[in-house]
Amino acid sequence: MRTRDMKLLHYGISAAEKDRLMELAKQEENAALVKVSAEESNQGLSDVLFISLTTGKGYRQVDREAYIPAQEDDFYAYRRRALYIFKLLLKGREAERTGSA
Repeated sequence: MRTRDMKLLHYGISAAEKDRLMELAKQEENAALVKVSAEESNQGLSDVLFISLTTGKGYRQVDREAYIPAQEDDFYAYRRRALYIFKLLLKGREAERTGSA
């Protein structure tokens, strides 16, 4: 399936979990994980994906501040993918913390 067609449910993320992940992405302590997630999702969009995830701003708000080299539906598709990668990185970090304790 094309990235553009992937929805949050394809990634196993519910609406409630999306809201929780978006809040976690705004926390400064998670900035490095968000940056990696954005870069892994789409290298060319990583800067604007990072802005969107860390501020909660959507395509149109970010586009006012920075050029987005993608259409709106593609931007959101890669943001969903970045959110999924962020979820995996958070799980990995949590497993590392509990495993070494």
